[in-house]
Amino acid sequence: MVVEVLLFGSIGLHLGIGLSHPTLRTCRSRCALKLATVHADWGDLTDKVLRLTDAQQAKTVAAACLDGTLCTELDVPGAEGAVFSSAETFVVGPTGALMFGLTSEQALHNLQSRKRATFHIRAPSGGAAAGSSISLIGDVEDISVDIVLDADLVKLSKVCGATVEAVAARSWRRLVPTHVHLSDAVRGREAWVPASEYMEATGNPLAHVAEALLKKMNGAHAESLVRFVSVYSGIPHDKLRSAELLGVDQLGFDLRIEQLTGPPSLMRVGFRLPPANEEEGVSVFMKLFQEAYEKQRGDWGRM
Repeated sequence: MVVEVLLFGSIGLHLGIGLSHPTLRTCRSRCALKLATVHADWGDLTDKVLRLTDAQQAKTVAAACLDGTLCTELDVPGAEGAVFSSAETFVVGPTGALMFGLTSEQALHNLQSRKRATFHIRAPSGGAAAGSSISLIGDVEDISVDIVLDADLVKLSKVCGATVEAVAARSWRRLVPTHVHLSDAVRGREAWVPASEYMEATGNPLAHVAEALLKKMNGAHAESLVRFVSVYSGIPHDKLRSAELLGVDQLGFDLRIEQLTGPPSLMRVGFRLPPANEEEGVSVFMKLFQEAYEKQRGDWGRM
């Protein structure tokens, strides 16, 4: 597994200052798992392992959250140009632009003198794109709350503990990104994503059920997950300490594996057919666990 490491010089990421070309280095991951010969007859798996694109992953992070940090430039005597951060709730528009009702009067004042801003979003642990983050850099424009869906206003009301009417009464803005930066926590890599690709991308369709899937697989089915890893990878069961499901998308799933010796390893497994919802996702894993059990016993192919 090859990991791309993005090294920043003195880049003003918060406000998009000095976005001259960052340096890309490619290195061999120390956590890459060298698999034994993988069984080719897994009914729901494919040897062709695919991943979401960086643009799809970035869109997934945005869709997985309802709050983030808005960074604007201060216009205060003695602190001109300093970055001011405010916690804001948001919803994602149809193309990926962020729509938010400002709660910070200082941020509102800052945007009156400079429209350029950055919105930083980090996906919470235990769900889709867990721990991954994006920074959307662009100009902030005024919008009417009338273009915000009623369902989205209800979501934000629950998140911030305010009434729907109070949320709707805020000063509404939209950030249209011109630069998108992704930090992928699973793959341990960073990348600049072309804004046009981000805007056109479709996020992980299983994002809304990922948290439930991960809880089930890492909880009640933890031992079955370890057995599957052992059979699929060829690592003896008694050499494995644990296996953790990190994420699931329509193309496959990511696992973190700990053996009794050595550092943790990452493994990507590809789906033959994409599950469409939580029920289908659970069904696929149950079939994989059953196959692993039968392969371990030597019963596979006899039935």
